[in-house]
Amino acid sequence: MNNSCRLRLLLRRGYATRYSGRVVTEMDNGRSLAVEVQVPNLQILDPRGYPLVRRELVCKAVNILSKSSLPFIDLSDYLETLTLTLTVSEASEILKSLHSESIALQFFRFCQSSIPKFRHDCFTYNRMLLILSKSSSPDRFDSVRRIVDEMERSRVRGNISTVNILIGIFSGGEDLNRCLRLVERWELRMNRYTYKCLLQAQLRARDSNKGLEVYQEMRRKGYQPDIFAYNMLLDALAKDDKIDQANKVFEDMKKKHCEPDEYTYTILMRMSGKHGKPDDSIALFQEMVSYNIVPNLITYNTIIQVLARSKMVDKTIYLFSKMVENDCGPNEFTYSIILNLLVSEGQLGRLDEVVEMSKRYMSKGIYAYLVRTLSKLGHSSEAHRLFCYMWNFHDKGDRDAYLSMLESLCKEGKMVEAIDLLSKIHEKEIISDTIMYNTVFTALGKSKQISHLQDLYEKMKKEGPLPDIFTYNILISSFGRAGKVDEAVSIFDELENSDCKPDIVSYNSLINSLGKNGDVDEAHMRFKEMEEKGLNPDVVTYSTLIECFGKSDRVDMACRLFDEMLSEGCCPNIVTYNILLDCLERCGRTAEAVDLYAKLKEQGLTPDLITYSILERLQSGSHRKFRIRRQHPITGWVVSPLR
Repeated sequence: MNNSCRLRLLLRRGYATRYSGRVVTEMDNGRSLAVEVQVPNLQILDPRGYPLVRRELVCKAVNILSKSSLPFIDLSDYLETLTLTLTVSEASEILKSLHSESIALQFFRFCQSSIPKFRHDCFTYNRMLLILSKSSSPDRFDSVRRIVDEMERSRVRGNISTVNILIGIFSGGEDLNRCLRLVERWELRMNRYTYKCLLQAQLRARDSNKGLEVYQEMRRKGYQPDIFAYNMLLDALAKDDKIDQANKVFEDMKKKHCEPDEYTYTILMRMSGKHGKPDDSIALFQEMVSYNIVPNLITYNTIIQVLARSKMVDKTIYLFSKMVENDCGPNEFTYSIILNLLVSEGQLGRLDEVVEMSKRYMSKGIYAYLVRTLSKLGHSSEAHRLFCYMWNFHDKGDRDAYLSMLESLCKEGKMVEAIDLLSKIHEKEIISDTIMYNTVFTALGKSKQISHLQDLYEKMKKEGPLPDIFTYNILISSFGRAGKVDEAVSIFDELENSDCKPDIVSYNSLINSLGKNGDVDEAHMRFKEMEEKGLNPDVVTYSTLIECFGKSDRVDMACRLFDEMLSEGCCPNIVTYNILLDCLERCGRTAEAVDLYAKLKEQGLTPDLITYSILERLQSGSHRKFRIRRQHPITGWVVSPLR
């Protein structure tokens, strides 16, 4: 055998496994035997000499911890069956595979306390810290602090990854200072990523001064931040109005050949615009475009907002046109900036120009937003014109836009148009709902257009949707306001026979309708009926009924109700006191009125103009029967006499 063959044989034998065994059976002729071989307890190592992870062990352990009712007892029993103990690499893999932070932490503690000769190293500590860094638990910071304390007590030396994880968890304060002390204690060297984590931590703590210090130290050490770190620092400096420092960092950034992106320019444009320097913002925008950086939606919105803040209508619309040309779709915020600018500058007529140039981006949601906003700003004609534009160019409508248009028409008193819109809404595949009908019912009731109200209600009952409790309450109040007491009672009866049941508002509306039209006894009977059904009268109920009796010159009954109100724990408000004071003053019961005023003050209520007017009449002794009176905003009654 030559030397090369011997060398190959020796190398091959180096990978061989040595077995030991004993003879258990031998034939008489000595030619045949049986040997029992004992498999050695070997741990397979990787090329670097570290034990390889036993995947079947990891899977079994994770399965036990995830599904067992007694996970750590079962895991302990399983580990006792193993010939080799759990390694730190395997513990780290198990931690990585667990989805529960609490189970992971318990397993981390279990390894140290329950597995013989097991000792956590830097990597298992890092794994546990990384799990806690992603936690949303309120006590995660305390858990991290306890683990770091344990590392120091056990004299486990962390690595730079440990520090990076800790810096990423904490934001400023003593915890961050402790991280820096650990760097010295463990004799570590901070790298670029460590500085980046430290910079972000200081900025998360909203301390732009310390963030700037970290940046300067980073530069001295020869480390260059990435674009993300630069943008974070610039944003923090801009928000703290540190304009000079931000511009200096921006110049450094370009000198270090770190190319600014659209977010960098957006931050600087917003900063310049905020401090009244629109020309600087425009110059930054032009510089960005010259570097072939494509502006995004945020960038366009920022520069448009800067121009709008400076009342530059022409430039704003021009930039908006460029935005559309560059296929950057505007959103609601874009349109809101332009709309507010046009309204404030009296150039709302140019909204059609804006809509026309961005027609392909005008979704139903955008139309709905513009219609709603114009309606709220009081520009109902422009809202209606835009609504008609949407109606003509979209086969399907937007419910919010239609509801906004209904509200606008009702607010303007254009009830014929509102009813017409409600009847045609199905043409745009929108199902009219109870809210839409209630909106129109309310407006018809306030304008006392009872015939339209009745017709629309009959249509609703015939075609749907079903009335709800609000519908019934609106109708009862509307008929009562118009003096149609029988109709109000009929609607109330319909309510009682429907799936809805009368509530306090229903009874208050009915009592108000009956009392206002002179049927005080029936109103009082409804009051008693309300109590029998378990509905507790509120301050509106009592105030309404007190006024019923007061207007009918039954002041004693009004006073009795007031006392009952107090005994039931229902606190009267200033309106209630004014109603009863007026009743007492009109019938000449001056002493009782004065006592009532004293109670008002004891309750801590503040007298209003009506209260002082009644007191003035009391002092002057004037009890004229004919006075100028004002309609009450809640009950709808004329209750408050004024001189």
